[in-house]
Amino acid sequence: MPGRKERLKPIFGPIIGCARPFGADGATRRDLHQRVGLPALSVFCFLLLPVLAWPGVRADSSHIQKAVELISKGDMKGAEREARLSMADPASRPLASATLGAIRLQQKRYEEGAAYLRTAIRLNPQLVGARISLGDVYVLQGKRVAALEQFQEALRLDPANRNARFTLAQLERATGNYSESLKTSDPIVPELRRSAEGILLLASDYTGLKRTDQLRSLVPDWQVLPAPGAPSTDFASLLVKGGLVPEATAVLEKARLDGAASFDLYFALAGCYISTGDPDKASQNYEAALSLKADCVPCLLQLARIADRQKGSEKALAYLIRAKRLRPEDPETLFEFGKVCLERDLRDDAIEALQRAVELRPDDDSNTYVLGSAYVSKKQYVRARTLFAKLLAKHPNDPVINYAIGSVFFLEVNLKEAEKYLQRSIAADPKQTGAYYYLGLVAARDGQDERAASLFQDLVRRNPDYSPGYEALGSVLLKQKKYPEAQQALERAIELNPDSAKSHYQLGMLLSRTGKQQDGHKELALAEKLEAEEKTKSGQQLRIISPH
Repeated sequence: MPGRKERLKPIFGPIIGCARPFGADGATRRDLHQRVGLPALSVFCFLLLPVLAWPGVRADSSHIQKAVELISKGDMKGAEREARLSMADPASRPLASATLGAIRLQQKRYEEGAAYLRTAIRLNPQLVGARISLGDVYVLQGKRVAALEQFQEALRLDPANRNARFTLAQLERATGNYSESLKTSDPIVPELRRSAEGILLLASDYTGLKRTDQLRSLVPDWQVLPAPGAPSTDFASLLVKGGLVPEATAVLEKARLDGAASFDLYFALAGCYISTGDPDKASQNYEAALSLKADCVPCLLQLARIADRQKGSEKALAYLIRAKRLRPEDPETLFEFGKVCLERDLRDDAIEALQRAVELRPDDDSNTYVLGSAYVSKKQYVRARTLFAKLLAKHPNDPVINYAIGSVFFLEVNLKEAEKYLQRSIAADPKQTGAYYYLGLVAARDGQDERAASLFQDLVRRNPDYSPGYEALGSVLLKQKKYPEAQQALERAIELNPDSAKSHYQLGMLLSRTGKQQDGHKELALAEKLEAEEKTKSGQQLRIISPH
């Protein structure tokens, strides 16, 4: 626990040279309200002005000087006693009131402090420091208009006052007046570019005004600051917002190498690597962040997404189990958990999680759509179609939703309705794959083999790596007894997806029909084995898996 004197330093510390808020060493008056972009209480420089410089001040102003000394030592009672001794003299009363105001602010008695400061300004409107401090109190109280008036008047009285100019620019920035903020800070830009706090102010303005080149120009200034530490994540965030992700990455990497690594830095750095398409480095940094904060659910979710995209659904599921334990009622966690369970054919677990996600966030279309897909996997077609219909009412021309309803109607053997919605899906997005595939299945189921073959041939011509298309084409050609073409299509389907039981079965039937009994039996046996494995996989129970 710091001593009383140490706790006073943010307000009364820089006794000498207090008018220089932007040091070349990067040490600046830190913002006590960074979360909302508001300035801290100013250094009370007006207390440190030579007392005799004020017109009409007589000898008892020495009480003011004594009060300032006591304030710097943390003796508020003694400081107040000395200040009150000066209140009786009209000539020193303005400074005495300002001093009492400063004492009250240090005691966090802001209303009383503001009252003393207003008295000081009424008695002597030229007290610039008192105006700055009163403006800071108004900021703390959320009275931005009143604060602006005080800082603007302080700057009118003393255009060279850097504290007033900087704080006024911060206020303008906090209200989104980026142009006015830049205009206000323009005379002190060289000083701003030599401190972390100043660069952050300029970066906010340039980002708000979409001045990418000027924002980029701040990066070299930032990189030569002596280990700015924690603010590096703030600066990197502004760079990312301005579209300068590589520059943000460089800033964060330098901070990490300079020994300023923290949870926030690792998390931000991981986000940058996600944006630049480097999932491995993103994972490394999310893991590093997780090592510092083991209950970081966003870290676990991002690690799960990366693992899932890298075809590591088992590893993804392990992260999601941890996340679900930490936040069992978080809809995003439940959604990701349900989605990966569905990918791994853990259908009961998927439906349970997705149902709860939809209950918690009923307006989230993604949750609803994936839950509908889970119902399809369990052959609960009516429930799936009901969900998709609700989505279609909100998005009548959405190609994915029309496709989903069309595919469900096909599974229900309602071919007329299936074709209607599949055609709507194609009309909305002619470049897709799924709707054409199901449209071919509708034609095949309806006995329109020529049309089905034509649809599948066109589909694989446009999508040469689409294994279901080759499988369906081979099946139709086999039915038409076009054996060479069917064999070519089925072998291509197996090449693309060696684990397809249906493709192996169809090829086995074809080989048996064409006199290749031994090869046909091998394919049929393999199909039977794959189908058994698929049933076993579908019936497996969820278990805890380590991602490492």
